[in-house]
Amino acid sequence: MDLKKALQIALDFEKKGHDLYKIAAEKSSLPFVKTTFTYLAAQELQHIKDINVYLAEQPGDMKLSGDRPVDVKQFFNTTIGQFKDKVTLNQSDTEAYETALALEKDAFNFYKEQLRATDDEKAKKFFKFLMEQENSHFVLLENSFGFIKDPDHFFAEDEKWFFEG
Repeated sequence: MDLKKALQIALDFEKKGHDLYKIAAEKSSLPFVKTTFTYLAAQELQHIKDINVYLAEQPGDMKLSGDRPVDVKQFFNTTIGQFKDKVTLNQSDTEAYETALALEKDAFNFYKEQLRATDDEKAKKFFKFLMEQENSHFVLLENSFGFIKDPDHFFAEDEKWFFEG
C-alpha cells in the first residue's frame, strides 16, 4: 500500500474515532464518561490535523502535538478524583467503551503494519507517533472503563504494587 493511501485510511480511523467519542459524550448522562469521551474527541481532532499536514507534504520538522502517556495518565487521575461516586453504566455507555477499545486496537495494529511496511524514516516516525497515541487512548479507555465498572476494585488493583513489596 502506498503512503498516501495508508494516510487516507489513517484519516478515516481518526475521523471514526472523533465521531464515536463525540456521540458517546453527547449521549452519556454520566459526567465521568462525558469528560473522558470529550477529551478523546479533542485528541482525535488533533490527529486529523497532523495527518492532513502530513498529507499536504509538509512533514519536514512538523510538530506532533498529541498527548504523552504521562499527560493521559494525569488526565485520568484528575478525572477519577472528580468522580469518585459509584455510577452505573447503561448499555449505550458500555457499547461505546467496547467499540472505542476495538477501534483504538485496530488503528494501533494498522499503524504498526504501516510502520513495518515503509522505508521512509519520516513516515516511520509519524506512524510510531500515531501508534503511541492509540496506545495511550487504549490504556485510558481500559482504565476508565475498569474504574467506572468497579471503582473499589480499580483502586485496590491500582495500589496493589504498594502492598506486594
